[in-house]
Amino acid sequence: MTVRERQASVRARRKKRGKRLMIAYALRVVVFLLPALMIVLIICGALYIMEHLAPAPDSELPDWNIGNSTGNPTVAGSSIIPAAPSIPGQVKIVLDAGHGGDQPGCVINGTAEKDITLSIVLLLQEKLESEGAAVVLTRSTDYDVSLPDRSEIANKAGANYFISIHCNSYEDDSSVKGFECYYYQSAKSENLAEAITSEADSHSISTREVKEENYAVLRETAIPAVLIEVGFLTNTEERGKLMSQEYQELLAEAIASGILGYNDAF
Repeated sequence: MTVRERQASVRARRKKRGKRLMIAYALRVVVFLLPALMIVLIICGALYIMEHLAPAPDSELPDWNIGNSTGNPTVAGSSIIPAAPSIPGQVKIVLDAGHGGDQPGCVINGTAEKDITLSIVLLLQEKLESEGAAVVLTRSTDYDVSLPDRSEIANKAGANYFISIHCNSYEDDSSVKGFECYYYQSAKSENLAEAITSEADSHSISTREVKEENYAVLRETAIPAVLIEVGFLTNTEERGKLMSQEYQELLAEAIASGILGYNDAF
């Protein structure tokens, strides 16, 4: 073999060895980068799931909830005050379903006040909105919210009226029954309570006289406000009615008629 041939052979071997080294280095890079890439993909996937698929916390729910007439807030009130659209001449009403969450209100034989008040409020909302009114709810599901938040909603929502719905109880005498409205130190609130009570009476609902009471949701609310006790859960007959869809519809219709009839008079 000539010198030139030996040199060519050496160059060929070097070239092959260089290619093998390049392939070896490339494989090492892949071996090190692949796990890192997999970790990055796993982290990105987890972040995507957390952001897009996980349920939002209560404070981020697209809900106008804040309320309960008895207790502790689970939703920050002042940060999510509802802002229903305003239409010139349109009546706007804040509806407050009493109690909620771990504050059930009166509970008789498994029937909880918080469930009945919410059911009636949602029916009342439908009837008022069907008549062109704008409605703001202090809660639309089973929330526990503070008294100050309820009044704050009413005061900041730009509403005309505040209506709080409750159920009554009187364990000393289970024969006591009837629908009654309360107001506090306001002629307009008293007149609103009288208008609603009159409509309830005309709808063949057993009613009691309008009363003035220093309830916090009435005292701290700047607009005309009434608290309605739709009936007594301690009265067996009235409790049965309050649990029925038909009677709840009747109550919602009477209350809506009283509110809108009162509004037409002013």
